[in-house]
Amino acid sequence: MALKPRINLKGYLIGNGATDADYDLNSFVPFAHGMGLISTDLFEDVSAACHGTFWGKVNDVCQENIDRVRWVELKDLNTYNILAPCYHHPEVQETAFVNSSLPSSFRKLGETERPFPVRKRMAGLSWPLGLPVSSGHVTLWPELGGKSLPCTSDELATIWLDDEDVRAAIHAKPKSLIGSWELNTARIDYIHDTGSMVEYHKKFTAMGYRVLIYSGDHDLCIPFTGTEAWVRSLGYRVVDSWRPWHFGGQVAGYTQGYDHNLTFLTIKGSGHTVPEYKPKESLAFYTHWLFGEKI
Repeated sequence: MALKPRINLKGYLIGNGATDADYDLNSFVPFAHGMGLISTDLFEDVSAACHGTFWGKVNDVCQENIDRVRWVELKDLNTYNILAPCYHHPEVQETAFVNSSLPSSFRKLGETERPFPVRKRMAGLSWPLGLPVSSGHVTLWPELGGKSLPCTSDELATIWLDDEDVRAAIHAKPKSLIGSWELNTARIDYIHDTGSMVEYHKKFTAMGYRVLIYSGDHDLCIPFTGTEAWVRSLGYRVVDSWRPWHFGGQVAGYTQGYDHNLTFLTIKGSGHTVPEYKPKESLAFYTHWLFGEKI
């Protein structure tokens, strides 16, 4: 009799995860102001026009202010880490919305006579220009006509993944057979149909699973402020008040613990992919959490 494998799940960790459109998409304007990326005057203008809602169906004045923040003030920043350099790819700007394989109505969504490009209908419909939290097909960058992600560089990744020893180690065919590695060129037919993840987190924490939600605090893609807000929305009692956690004798971030074995943690100076930017600190808090030790 064959034995069925059993997963003895104890808990899970999620870092800078897209969770809920209301929390995630509404957080980028307050985050930008708090990080000193936009002026207080602009923040007050946006707040007054938008009444605290910075995405979705908003009035025209609100949308113009949002567009100014996103497409004028923040356009030259690396969305995934505001401290990291922005690698400019002119071909992306020129071809991102000119892919002839796309319907004309889709390609012209960004065209407008207004001083700021209006792309609100695309927000939430595609990962590159919004978040994949809304239901439906998630549009990826190759479908928009560009091979490069804005502000990112794949130069080092290409060198590493084209190394024949690396390719052999990950069981990839030699470059002579399949060519050089390329970033994000494959078509992935990804459909999102689960909506907000908040109720799932509430369900799993109520079932007793240990959960660590962590955020690089310089990620503009999924700002920690939105993540912290939905964690607090679960309504759990604070059992470990907000405090710094340390690595190498230095403050490495901040954390707050809740009942139901839920912990929220930030990593100071890190972007969207925390282990990439803070590998030593990541190993430290991963290890402590996995062994049930205080971070």
